[in-house]
Amino acid sequence: MNKTIDSIEILKILNKIKPEICQFIDSKMNDFDALEVSTKIDLTPVTIIDIEISKIFKEAFTNAYPFLNFYSEEDPENFNFPCVILDPIDGTKELAQGLDECAISFGIYFSGDLSSSENFSWIFNPFTHFKAHSSQNFISSRKKKRSSLYGLVSNTEFEADLYTSPTPEVIVMPKGSIAYKLALLSQGVCDFVMTKRPKNIWDIIAGSHLCHRKGISLFQNNVEITSLDSPLIDGPLVWCKKEDYPKVKNLLQK
Repeated sequence: MNKTIDSIEILKILNKIKPEICQFIDSKMNDFDALEVSTKIDLTPVTIIDIEISKIFKEAFTNAYPFLNFYSEEDPENFNFPCVILDPIDGTKELAQGLDECAISFGIYFSGDLSSSENFSWIFNPFTHFKAHSSQNFISSRKKKRSSLYGLVSNTEFEADLYTSPTPEVIVMPKGSIAYKLALLSQGVCDFVMTKRPKNIWDIIAGSHLCHRKGISLFQNNVEITSLDSPLIDGPLVWCKKEDYPKVKNLLQK
């Protein structure tokens, strides 16, 4: 069996299932009760949308690539490379509130090596239709020199006042979904993303891979991380260019 992946074929599959996913989300978002919001053991919310998207991806990609393992937030039983790693909706809390700050985080990984050319990542916001994937011809993530470094942190951490006060040189703003924030970072919308809390690999591997391809590093406790091969990654975590890290890390001191 040929255990390789073709990014063109993957994108064809994604383009095939994307309308089904968007239609299903639209059908549920008009009625809060239709979301069937419940709370998992870890006290995080889950909706029928999370569950259905996970099923759609599992059927599509395990049929197309039977040699792949499947590891999803809603189906977390088989974390072994090569693997589909999926967060069907990152930002479920925002989804349940009717906010558009969420994203589907998907990828196929032969290892956790962020520089591996074998790996494929795709992040898609089904509300804004913003998307980023690793087959794009990337240019520099920063479109132009900014007078300040502009970064994104989670709504929850921002509201909890977990960071030192920003300065004119370093500004932080809240936004939901770590996957969405990392996709925005990879496209030059901001200069850094940070979190003080542990993250599951399905939250961050696609975004970390996209950022790595743009020359944006991942730092964990002042050490650059170039591979993600554990289901849970301890914080604090910072994604930014190496030259920006000395300024950005000061926000973590609080």
